[in-house]
Amino acid sequence: MGKIRVYSNKNLHTDSFLLIDGDDFHYLKNVMRLKNNENFILFNERDGEFDCTVMAINKHDLKIQIGQMLRGVDTENLNEAELIFTPIRHSRQDFLIEKATELGIKTLSPIITTNTSVKDINIDRAYTIAKEATEQSRRLSIPKINNLETFAEKIAKFDFSSRTLIYLDERQNNNENTTEILKKYHGKPVSFLIGPEGGFTPTEFEILSKTNAVGITLGNLILRAETAGISIIALYNIGI
Repeated sequence: MGKIRVYSNKNLHTDSFLLIDGDDFHYLKNVMRLKNNENFILFNERDGEFDCTVMAINKHDLKIQIGQMLRGVDTENLNEAELIFTPIRHSRQDFLIEKATELGIKTLSPIITTNTSVKDINIDRAYTIAKEATEQSRRLSIPKINNLETFAEKIAKFDFSSRTLIYLDERQNNNENTTEILKKYHGKPVSFLIGPEGGFTPTEFEILSKTNAVGITLGNLILRAETAGISIIALYNIGI
């Protein structure tokens, strides 16, 4: 088992001391049961990843010493990829956020479409899931999680000049062009738009057709939202 990794938004510098409190204190002291002089890893996207040592365990915090840098911020090489999705039931949404984070998604953007059945999202919970997945997957950065907005709002402000919007189109029944499309945009800034369980409406497809968005299919099977999201990210990552 590798060393425990914990994300911290505090400034991290070699040979400095830091107090860890709140949820991270509870996790390190009561869940992982770290003791004095034991080591773990602290990291963030600004400063990098550092080996740390527990110096003192207090009632409400841990005093730690930050040791040598293990990785610099330049070691994280993630694709400029965004996942736009509609809220779904909690356990399935947690799974989608967790796996999208592990697969390197930089931005998570929840939206409401006409057929969206779940009309809200707990951003704090989503952040917690993404943070835990970041710590497990050796990322340095937690995905940005945008506030919930409507389909129309998202499309209206989308910057088509700087990134490509790729959406799943269940009206197509084969995927012969999908591999070529993903190869074409591999490594470039992209946003993947996943529809709700009921699919996009004709009006929403019409809105997309009037933009430079690119429609693709994952075949003729009906996929759950979380399956579709994870699949398209994985295919894009490997540049099939």
